[in-house]
Amino acid sequence: MSSLPDLRFLLSINRENAWSDLLATLMNADQAITRSVLGIDAVGPLQIRREVSKSRGRKASDRPDLVVEANDQVVAVVEVKLLAGLGIEQLERYYRYVAEEDRDDCRFVVVSLQRIRLDTTHALDWQNRTWEELIAPFASSPVPWAATTATAWTSHIKSQVPEVDGHTVWNQIAGIDLYLALRLREAYMYDNVALPGGSSKAIREIGSGGLYVAIVDAPVPGSGYTVRWDATESLPTQEVGKLVDSSGLRGVDFRFFLVQQRVTSSKAYDWDHLALLWQEYLAQEDWIPWRPHPPRKTLQWEKDGVARLKALGAPAFLGAGYGEKQAKLSGEVEFGARFVLPPSTTLKEATGVLSRVAVIGSRMAQHATQPQGRL
Repeated sequence: MSSLPDLRFLLSINRENAWSDLLATLMNADQAITRSVLGIDAVGPLQIRREVSKSRGRKASDRPDLVVEANDQVVAVVEVKLLAGLGIEQLERYYRYVAEEDRDDCRFVVVSLQRIRLDTTHALDWQNRTWEELIAPFASSPVPWAATTATAWTSHIKSQVPEVDGHTVWNQIAGIDLYLALRLREAYMYDNVALPGGSSKAIREIGSGGLYVAIVDAPVPGSGYTVRWDATESLPTQEVGKLVDSSGLRGVDFRFFLVQQRVTSSKAYDWDHLALLWQEYLAQEDWIPWRPHPPRKTLQWEKDGVARLKALGAPAFLGAGYGEKQAKLSGEVEFGARFVLPPSTTLKEATGVLSRVAVIGSRMAQHATQPQGRL
């Protein structure tokens, strides 16, 4: 029998506060290792603090998970994540949490699990570290209980977050939470998609429901538009929560969008360019099993847009996506089409398809005619 403590009840995979508390305890117990793993140069004893709230005006405040101070100066800010994603501009706000004159000497670290890494490419001032990277050095601590705890913690992570690979089948899930399993699948696709030149990738939470999506964007230079392909579970997030097992999963939902960015309305969307991209790049891709369902719109200008697509010879299903409401939530308007691969699809197969359509997206973004934002 192992002499290591069993941390299952102390460190549940969905109890972020418990993980933060124990990390703070380890950091305080061995400050030499804390300095090393965080890259802190400041002299003097460290003060480890949890969830220190700071007002940012208008009855709003910021509260990073861990704040490290030395000589009354913030020298590190650590934001802890497990299954939750990043909030809107969360890292940017926590960067401004530190006084401007102290930021150059401060370490900004966001922590996530190795197998479900967060996408932090938008926040260049932050280091993206894993729980495994932060905890492992404490296993060599001269503080006996800290070394034992860190060793047990590393083992606990391996048991709670199983590995997936190219042979993993989309809906063959046993023994773990469905949302966690699907997120692991998205992380695999994000890590392994072949990215064409000029494109970028991201992994994001859909709303706040627990489902994630792997995204490949090909920006259209100088236009305010991007060509997007993404992949996620086809079943709506609220329906996943009702399943008793993975047999009810529908499969891998691939979505093509022409996305207009940094807008507050769908009124200026270029439906003509969407039709052009379809005719030039997708009409001949007969291997794609497009979903035939026509989009349903409630706003007149979006109905007019779908009618315009049909007048230009596009299929009836083109124009699915997210318009006015999404623009007000995220500043993006995205319309296009979708197809679904069966739930028996392996991750290698799904990632291969995402890589293939990403190449098409890259070519679309380089088309000589640019989309227009017009009213």
